[in-house]
This record gives sequence, structure tokens and C-alpha cells, in this order.
Amino acid sequence: MPIVGIPFRVVRRRQLSQQPRETSQVWLIYDGECPMCNNYAQYLRLKQSVGEFVLVDARQGGPIVDEVRRLPHDLNDGMVVKIGNRHFAGHEALHVLALLSEDRGAFNKFNRLAFSSPLISRVTYPMLKFGRWVLLKLKGVAPIAHER
Repeated sequence: MPIVGIPFRVVRRRQLSQQPRETSQVWLIYDGECPMCNNYAQYLRLKQSVGEFVLVDARQGGPIVDEVRRLPHDLNDGMVVKIGNRHFAGHEALHVLALLSEDRGAFNKFNRLAFSSPLISRVTYPMLKFGRWVLLKLKGVAPIAHER
């Protein structure tokens, strides 16, 4: 009778393979001197299935910042999200975080609504980047160092 259960096990495996995989850590590397970036990082809440959400201020340095500096992405051009071995920068990071964010609270609902579309993320990110640049100029803060 074990043959009877085989089709059900195959269907169950197929269902499990189509579900999003849980990750153990999601890293957000952002500019801690930028008020807009800092507030975004502090208010963002990710789904519990994501696991640990680690915030890293790029200006503080450390191994994860060194890893991101080796990528073909300047940290002054925007935040970076690391999930497993994958890195998402700029508008892609914003989009990924929107997809992973909880659907509770006004900020997270707005984040999901506004940036869950790759097109909207791509179009609005340059405006957000410009706003970051203006805020840092007004505060008199230098760009993030390019140490490699």
C-alpha cells in the first residue's frame, strides 16, 4: 500500500516548493545621518517569517559595510538590502523591503502600497535620493567615505 501515498507526497512537495522560503536574516545597510533614511529604517517592520531584521548604519563601518563596498554600488547612491547571498541596491532594495513588510500600521501599509510595484519604486527612488542629498547638504554632512 505505500504506492498509494506517492502521488500525495509529490503534490505536497510541489506545494512546499512554491511557497516563499523563510530567511534567517535580512540586512538593511543605510545612511544613519540621513533623517529620511533613518526614519524609514526605524519605522519599517518586516513580516515575522523573514526572521531577524538587522539595521546597519553605513557610516559606522563593519564587516557587512566592507562587503557592500566591494559591490559595484556606491553607498551614497542609496541603501542596500542583503538577503542570504543576494544584494539589492537602490530602488530594488526599496521594492524588496516593501514586499517583505508587514501589512499593519499606517507607515507599513503606505510602504507596501507605494513601493510593491517595481515600476513605482524605479520612478520614485531618484526623487528620494535627491531628497536625501538635500537633507545632508542642509545638515552639512559629508558623503559616506569610499574606503575599500
